Amino acid sequence: MSVQLIVFPQYFDGSGPLSSLASELVVDGIDFNTVNTSSSTQSISGALPQTFVNTYTFLGFSIFTINTWYRFSGVASEVDESSGAINFSPDEGIVQRLSSLTFGATYDLTLNITSNSTNLKVYQYKGNVLKSTHTITGTGLQTISFNAYSTADVIVIYSVNSTAIIESVSCSASASTPSGVFTDLSNGQVICDLYEDEDIPLSLSVDDFKNVAEKVQSYSKAFNLPATKRNNQIFDNIFEVTRTDTGLNFNPYKKTKAILKQDGFLLFEGYLRLIDIQNKEGEISYNVNLYSEVIALADVLDERTFSDLDFSELKHNYNYTEIKNSWQGTLGLTNPLPVGTFAGTAGTSVTGVLRYPFVDWSHQFTLDSNGNPVLPNLESAFRPFINIKYLIDRIFAATDFTYESAFFNTADFDRLFMDFNWGSDNAPVTSNTTKNGNYYIDMATNYAPNGSFGNLVLLSSSLSQVDYNTTTNKFTATTTNVQYNITYYYEMRVAITNSQYSTRWLLTRAATGFEEEIDLTPMQSGGSSGTVFAFGGTISPILQTGDTLEAQFSSDTTNGIVQNYDVYGSPPAITADIVVNRSVLSTTTNVLLQTLRGELGQWDFLKGLLTMFNLITLPDENNPNNILIEPYGDVFINNTNSGSTSDMTLASRGIAHDWTEKIDISEMKLTPLTELNKKTIFKFVEDEDDYAFMNYKNSVGHLYGSKKYDASGFTILAGENEIVAEPFAATVVKPLSDQYPDFITPAVYSYNPQDDTSEGFENSPRIMYRNYHSPSGPQTLTSCTYNVPAQNGVPGNAFEDEFLQFSHLTNIPTVLGTSDFHFGECQLVGGLGTPANNNLFNLYWLPYYNELYNPDTRIMNLKVNLSPSDINTFRMYDTVFIKNRTFRVNKIDYKPNDLATVEFILIP
Repeated sequence: MSVQLIVFPQYFDGSGPLSSLASELVVDGIDFNTVNTSSSTQSISGALPQTFVNTYTFLGFSIFTINTWYRFSGVASEVDESSGAINFSPDEGIVQRLSSLTFGATYDLTLNITSNSTNLKVYQYKGNVLKSTHTITGTGLQTISFNAYSTADVIVIYSVNSTAIIESVSCSASASTPSGVFTDLSNGQVICDLYEDEDIPLSLSVDDFKNVAEKVQSYSKAFNLPATKRNNQIFDNIFEVTRTDTGLNFNPYKKTKAILKQDGFLLFEGYLRLIDIQNKEGEISYNVNLYSEVIALADVLDERTFSDLDFSELKHNYNYTEIKNSWQGTLGLTNPLPVGTFAGTAGTSVTGVLRYPFVDWSHQFTLDSNGNPVLPNLESAFRPFINIKYLIDRIFAATDFTYESAFFNTADFDRLFMDFNWGSDNAPVTSNTTKNGNYYIDMATNYAPNGSFGNLVLLSSSLSQVDYNTTTNKFTATTTNVQYNITYYYEMRVAITNSQYSTRWLLTRAATGFEEEIDLTPMQSGGSSGTVFAFGGTISPILQTGDTLEAQFSSDTTNGIVQNYDVYGSPPAITADIVVNRSVLSTTTNVLLQTLRGELGQWDFLKGLLTMFNLITLPDENNPNNILIEPYGDVFINNTNSGSTSDMTLASRGIAHDWTEKIDISEMKLTPLTELNKKTIFKFVEDEDDYAFMNYKNSVGHLYGSKKYDASGFTILAGENEIVAEPFAATVVKPLSDQYPDFITPAVYSYNPQDDTSEGFENSPRIMYRNYHSPSGPQTLTSCTYNVPAQNGVPGNAFEDEFLQFSHLTNIPTVLGTSDFHFGECQLVGGLGTPANNNLFNLYWLPYYNELYNPDTRIMNLKVNLSPSDINTFRMYDTVFIKNRTFRVNKIDYKPNDLATVEFILIP
């Protein structure tokens, strides 16, 4: 029998390194934000661009700063950026020195040209040595290829006599096959030499029936390949310690696609891993193994976090208007969605994949005169959630893998979202500056006006860095969403006995002229002459561009109250002191989304979903890079029950194979599953800072959202197991307060009983369902309204009566058929209804446990005479017929030219 191991070149047609083809090498090649401020040299005499490149070369080495634009021209003008594109006139050019190139590798440079009157030229330099020249005469996407001559070649785009406009410039590794690769088959495939007696042992499985949460995948045991001339060429003589890395050599840290065939039948399709190189008495061999696609996906995602995903397409303003738009699925975006987006329709500027439900993030609301809630700020209730399906699509899109899942396309799954909370009470900041100022003077100079307010004075010039003007003595915001955290202390002195005084901070809104008094001290007597009193405290207002903030005092007597001074000290004592922290609050999503969730691992996220829904991952027989993802019951149970009694053929009963004649049934041995656990707890991560969750746990004695499976009736069993849907935590959903029975929201805040304060915290991720109450989506309140404050330059609403409701239930209150995205039944907090039976355990885990803990379930291990054709046509979810009994196959240990060892599960 003939066994063939076939590998693909690592740089072949998408099978090459996952990271290299996706890496963008041109910096600022889309919006060209830095072009107009980049270095520019005009009216250069001499041949261009060579003369200009020479001036940035020293001893043959380029001294251009890498990843930075430079401009040059032979005339008194220069390339400039306008509306996100760069404009060329004749005899003008632009330069960028690339980085992270691999010597000898091929790269594609793509220019998106909207106008080109004659032609543009592209030059490639190593130092100042010209390596290639390309002429572009057309428009649209124009791609040229070049081979790297160093790790930082210089690329020049030059217009000799053309007027041109370029919308974008991009460079990435080419997918072309390196020259000199030894190939036997089409598409660069190579047949490895095997030892004459080498049979590659395979272990084929998609799950361990006894512990399905482990999701075991197919692999091969380690085996050796001889160091023949052919294999040495495939592995680029990696055993040679003096080997020079050209960037095209075999790299043991990159994926290598491989297939295993026997007698022409495909046995296995996945990837090859080089474990080590062995040298025994001068005989060199390569120790390798094979592994499946799903294991490869875990390897690829293992080090990736959500911070590696670019959420810039979801950029939007964080304000009350956009929060309400998100309730309808029409969140307004800063830019149109790009081609290939998963967030909506390309070219539009709205999305429904990011929403702002009402969540009690800090429990810091107050009550107005009517007893209705008043929010202190937007972030106390509204923080972003992103659609789960969108996140899955984004994760897969950044790999060489694809997936198919009918389950992920269901209506209920499409309504699941994950929070992108940032943890603390306030929104993240993009800049932060702290300065202090004071007042010290030896004479009375600053008197409070009689009958009006005047400004208190500070003298420190450093306060200009936090927008304070020592001439006008006021703060003036120079950008949007600036928060001033101010701790202040001003001393004043009574100059005329019984003069009255008043103090305040005055906030003036530039957009409306509206004036707001903060920390107002009403008019009161200062006492006798010489009495010193203080105006002090802490404030944290948020200002928009042009808004002003000023500390003021007033008197009822001319020259009756004066800002305190010191006539004795030298220098005079400080009589006013202020500490100002200026923070620019983020109003767009890249900071909002990546603050805390950016640390979450992408594989941890997917693994948590696999655990929640008991999902099985299968390789696609038609496409090895495509992964099929479905619930356990849909793969193994629904696939094997036709429900028909009129047609009892094997095919109609869902039985794919009859292996009765392939085994020695005289030695059949069935073994009961005696190593099962007596109890299994299904739960989520416990957030110990979550007040509502811990209060429920301590009061009820049960983990909210958990399920205990008790098999104590099987008295021989022992032990306890936990299945944790890590990294996700359960979320208590309850009324915001007892007097608002229909204002039901998730509660995710911490509480300190020592000082009776609550605040936000860095919670574990939460999976929640977008509830549906009307054609428009939001829930309408009848028990109250609530006050949403103005923030970030947008007015609020003192009488808001709608909110977007998220929860772990598909209906609030529950009805017959309500689904619960927690594991088990638990007592729901008032107003939510009765516990739902359609929970994660009953829907996705109970079918498996009904099989696992059935007294008639058996394990059978047999030697089976399987042919390459049997392996080729067998799918791990197929059932097998043996002597009038139906079995599932749990695992196959297959070795060419030998009997296979098969572990069967007898399903009752």
